Amino acid sequence: MSRFTAAGHEGDFAPAVAPLLRRLLEGGWVPVAELANLAQLSVADAAVVVEELVAMQAATVRADRR
Repeated sequence: MSRFTAAGHEGDFAPAVAPLLRRLLEGGWVPVAELANLAQLSVADAAVVVEELVAMQAATVRADRR
């Protein structure tokens, strides 16, 4: 398991999610598709991880501004 702690919350994630978490720790805005690619997940599965991080107050999301 990969444990991620932020804003007083802890979450345990599958080891495969570690590259996604590391990328988020670098800061800045990252498309969910990029996070999915890093963790070799589907976009839908990466979105579930992001939803968990948002619930932990460890991440925020915004709409694509293209």
